[in-house]
Amino acid sequence: MIGIFCGRGEYPHVIIDSCEKQKRDFCLLFIGDYDRTLVYPDVPKIVFKLGQAGKVFQFLKVNEVKKVVFAGHVKRPKLGDLSLDFEGFKCLLKLWKALFCAGDDALLRTVADIFKEKGIDLISGTDLVKSAFFPEGIYSARKPTKEEQAEIELGVKESQILGINDIGQSIVVSEDKVIAKEDRSGTDALIDRCYDGVLIKTSKPQQDFRMDLPVIGVQTIENLHSHNFRGLVIEADRTIVLNKTEVLKKVDEYGLFFQVVKIRKKHKIFMVAGESSGDYLGSRLMKSLRKIDEDIEFVGVGGPCMEEAGLVNLCPISKLSIIGIWEVIGKIFYIKDLIKKTVDTIISYNPDVLVTIDSSGFTHRIDKRVKSKKSSIPIVHYVSPPVWAWRGWRAKNLHKFIDKLMVLLPFEVDFLKNYGVNTTFVGHPIASDSDFEKNDSLKSDNLTVTLLPGSRPSELEYHMPILKKFSEMMIARYPKVRFYLPTVKTVAPLIKRYVETWKYKPIVSTKKLKKVKAYNSSHIAVAASGTVTLELAKMGLPFVVIYKTSFITSKLVKWLIKVPYVCLVNILAGKSVVPELLQNKCTPENIFIAVENILNTDLKYQQKNEFAKVMESLKADNMKPAQEVFSYIKDKK
Repeated sequence: MIGIFCGRGEYPHVIIDSCEKQKRDFCLLFIGDYDRTLVYPDVPKIVFKLGQAGKVFQFLKVNEVKKVVFAGHVKRPKLGDLSLDFEGFKCLLKLWKALFCAGDDALLRTVADIFKEKGIDLISGTDLVKSAFFPEGIYSARKPTKEEQAEIELGVKESQILGINDIGQSIVVSEDKVIAKEDRSGTDALIDRCYDGVLIKTSKPQQDFRMDLPVIGVQTIENLHSHNFRGLVIEADRTIVLNKTEVLKKVDEYGLFFQVVKIRKKHKIFMVAGESSGDYLGSRLMKSLRKIDEDIEFVGVGGPCMEEAGLVNLCPISKLSIIGIWEVIGKIFYIKDLIKKTVDTIISYNPDVLVTIDSSGFTHRIDKRVKSKKSSIPIVHYVSPPVWAWRGWRAKNLHKFIDKLMVLLPFEVDFLKNYGVNTTFVGHPIASDSDFEKNDSLKSDNLTVTLLPGSRPSELEYHMPILKKFSEMMIARYPKVRFYLPTVKTVAPLIKRYVETWKYKPIVSTKKLKKVKAYNSSHIAVAASGTVTLELAKMGLPFVVIYKTSFITSKLVKWLIKVPYVCLVNILAGKSVVPELLQNKCTPENIFIAVENILNTDLKYQQKNEFAKVMESLKADNMKPAQEVFSYIKDKK
C-alpha cells in the first residue's frame, strides 16, 4: 500500500487519481488544514499536525504501508507551530539543522532518511503521474519573439544557478536581465513582486523528485495574467502541469506564450580552490576537461581564472587569501561557516566528482566532511600537501578521505604510496605552459628587476616594506634600474596602495602576458617562496628567494619542517641553487648583497643550467589531470 501525504493544491488530486487508474491501494495522510474535497470514504486516512511523528508511523504500520509519496505544498513550520509527541521530538533532533538552517533539499533528504530507518521507501510522484508532464515544444498560439527567446536562454541558465544554491526554482526575466528570483516564499510570491516579465520555472540540478517537484496549474496562469506577464517557460518531463487542458485554454485566452524546454543534463563537477595558484590550476583543468566532454557543469569556490573558464562561483577566493597559523585566527569563524555551507551545497548538488585544489588546510576539511556524509561522491585532490616537508603524520590519513591524489612533483608518488594513498604524478603545468617562453630579444638595456612579494595580503604585509627599502638601495647603486611587480587581481589594489610611498614606483600588472614580458625584460628577480619560483625557472631568470611571516608561525614551522630547503627549485635539484633569505635573514641589505652576487658572478649561468634540469623532471602529458578526473565520470556512465 502507498501512503499519500496530502498538502495544499491540486497535486494530491492528481496522485490519487493516478493511483485509482493504476488500481494501486493507497491511504491518505492529511497535514493540518487539509483540502475537504479529498473525500474517499473507503480509504484509510489520518489527520495530523506537524510533529506528531508517532501518530503517523503507527498509522503507516497498521496499514502495512511500505511506500509513501509527498503531494502538495507544505509550509516550512516555525518551532512554535510544531505539536511534538515523543517520536516527533526524536525526529526534530535529527531535523534541527536542516529545518532551520539548510535549504529545502537538505531538509527533504533528512526526512527521507528518517522514513528509511522505519523500513519505508519514499518514492517520487514522477513514478505515478507521467501524464502530467509536457515534452519539449511550444504549446500556445502565441510564439516567443526573437528577443523573448534570448530572455528564455538567460532565464534557464540563471534558474539552474539559483537551484544549485538550493534557494528556489523560478526566475523572472525582462528586457534581457533577471528582475527577480524565487526565495523561500515560493513562486506565487515571486509573481506578485513582478510586472511584465517572463517566468522561467525549472528543476534544481540536484532536485530530489521524491519530495519536491516543480508544479504549475490554472492558478499560476491566472497570477501571470493579473501581473501582465508575457509568457511561461517550464522544463520538459520535470514540471507537473495540473489540469493541462484548462491551463492551455487560459494561456491562449490571455495571450501568453507557453514554452517547454529540454534541459540537457550535464556531468557535474564541484571544484574548490582556496588561493590564486589553485585558481590557475583549476582553470587549466576545466579547459582540458571540456576538450574531453563539452557537457560538463562546473560549480564551486574559485577565482577569476576559474570564473572565466565557466565556474559558477559560490565564493570568491579573495576572501580566503590567508596563510599561517596566527593569521588564520582572525578569520576562523568565517572560514568555519564557509566550510559548512560549502559541504552542505556539495551534498545537495551531488556532483559526479569533487575536485579540491591545493590549500589543504581549507580543502581537506571539506573533503573529510563530504566523505563522512556522502562517501559515494568520488574526491580527487589536486596538488599534494607538503607532507614530505612538514606535518608528515598527516600523510597516513589522506587515503581515508581522498580517492585520488594528483601530484605535481615526481618524488611525491613514492612517498605517498608508502601511506596507501592512490597517487598519480600528472606533471607540473608550468613545465608545459606555452605562455612562459624565453625571448632574449626583449631583454632591457637598463638593469631591470622583477619583484614578486606573494599573492596573499599577509605576505604583502611582511614583504612590501622590505622590498621598498631594497629598491631604494638598488636605485642608489643603479640610478637607471627599473622594477616590474606582476601580481594577481585579488591583491593588486592593496599592492598599489603600498607602492604609493615608494620613491621609484614599480610597474604593477595583473595580466599573465605582461608578467611573461616582465620576466623576459628582467635580469634578475626577487620572489617570495612558492609556485612562482618555478615560473622563473621555466623562463631561465636568475632569482633570490625571500620569505617572512609572523614570529609564532615561523617558530612552529621551523620546529616541524623536515627538508633542508623551502624553494621548490632547490628541493627538486637536491641542492642549494637559489639563495634563500628567510625570516631574520630576510632584510633589504641581505637581498641587495645576494642580488649583486648573482649579477656580477657566474652564479646566474649556474642557476640557468639547473633550472633546465628541474623543468625536464616536471614534464608529463598535458591532458593527464583531466583524464584522471574524467575517469570518475566515465565510470558512472
